[in-house]
Amino acid sequence: MRKTALTLAIAALTAVAACKKTGENEFQVQTPDVDVKTDTTTIKTPDVDVVKDTATVAVPKVDVRKDSAKVVVPKVKVKKP
Repeated sequence: MRKTALTLAIAALTAVAACKKTGENEFQVQTPDVDVKTDTTTIKTPDVDVVKDTATVAVPKVDVRKDSAKVVVPKVKVKKP
């Protein structure tokens, strides 16, 4: 179990170390070549714009009234002998 966790940690660290941000939405990734040396490739990530928008939602009208009802409950009286 420890060997698996260590292997995964080393793989994750290697993957993060192989990337370098070169500009706005651009990363340089080192990829292995057939030879022993590595080749550098630039990857462009997409632009994402987050805009706030207002939507109208139909909500049902709920009428809340206080109401009381009389309930008959048994009352037990115990006489001591």
